[in-house]
Amino acid sequence: MRLHLCSWVMAAVVLAAFSPGLSAQDLLLQDLVSSALQNNPEIKAADAKAAAMAQKVPMEGSLMDPMLSVGYQNEGLKEYNYGESPDAQWMFSLEQTFPWPGKLTMQEEAARLTAESEKASAEMMRREVVSRVTEAFYDLLLAEKELDLIGALKPLALKMEDIALARYSSGAGSQEDVLMAQAEKYMLLEREEMARSRRVAAEAMLSAETGSTDLTPQGRPVEPSAMPFPYTAEQLIAQAEEQAPELAMRRRLMEASGKRLSRSRKEALPDVTLMAKYSSRGGGFEDMYELTASVPLPLFYRSRQGAGVTESSWMLSGSRSELEAARARIAGRIRDDLAMVHASERIVDLYRNSLIPTARKGIDAALASFGAGRLEASIALSRLKAPFDYELAAWQQQVQREKAIARIRVYTGAMEAP
Repeated sequence: MRLHLCSWVMAAVVLAAFSPGLSAQDLLLQDLVSSALQNNPEIKAADAKAAAMAQKVPMEGSLMDPMLSVGYQNEGLKEYNYGESPDAQWMFSLEQTFPWPGKLTMQEEAARLTAESEKASAEMMRREVVSRVTEAFYDLLLAEKELDLIGALKPLALKMEDIALARYSSGAGSQEDVLMAQAEKYMLLEREEMARSRRVAAEAMLSAETGSTDLTPQGRPVEPSAMPFPYTAEQLIAQAEEQAPELAMRRRLMEASGKRLSRSRKEALPDVTLMAKYSSRGGGFEDMYELTASVPLPLFYRSRQGAGVTESSWMLSGSRSELEAARARIAGRIRDDLAMVHASERIVDLYRNSLIPTARKGIDAALASFGAGRLEASIALSRLKAPFDYELAAWQQQVQREKAIARIRVYTGAMEAP
């Protein structure tokens, strides 16, 4: 009767470990995500960089500052002879360079596209932070579940030790059985310490991602409701083509490279510099006026403008290849993570609906058979641990599923039901 009651206590502890309940210390994934989006320093840095890059757009589309010059010309160095000599004069000039039509427009377009790529990069950082927060949250959840399972297994390990000691005292059991039962107890203590270490590591990661300096325990994570993920690889890849920030960033960089190539092809076309000059001579001498236009001569086209065109062509080719490489990489990662989602779902179903229920039924029989000397200690311990090991394995697969979905959503964003 005591053995039967022991197994029911174990089952109640296990069920309590996996039953959702709210308390003052509950830790919700959505709260952590919201905190990270507001406080994560990497997101702030990416947003600041995007905002700074946006300021370059009007800069690239503006004319260069005009040049104002003031000078004086004197005849000889012996005396100041302004108004006395026709060659003595005060000179004032204003100079402005006007690029060939289209150059500034292309520069501005290239800067705008680069700024948009930086904005997409900031969005990519947001999604990556959300993914990292999600993964750390599920690592914390898994550590808590493992600690719960170890806590539920401890009474059975102690009961096993008590039975082994009683049988050894009566002469019906061996010392080896006692040592084996005690070793299992100490191994549980080791697993417990390792699980606590993983919990601390997950809490530290969450603190870093949410921009928190509070190193105290954050609370017990509340398991989110498992949501179906009924998407095909083709649907996810198509969604990523439209929504992946990395692809948007690569496309904008490629388009910006195209604008720079067009701009470099116009480099040999002359910019015109106009200069208006006024000279005051005084002393009744008539003032002088001057208007000049200057254009550069592309005498070194091959080593300057021509090389610039070649450089821009290679940059465009590289940007195009980087976009195609990103497409292939993202498609591969989506397929890989989706395969993990499907495999984890099948494995969890196997554990929860077949292996765990069957293993739980063998706990009472294992303890009773070992107490009666009909079962070896190693086999009895194996049967006692089996439901806990299966439960932990099921949780590990569940966590892998949620992590894989979080990684997929970096590229696809929130998916609508098909």
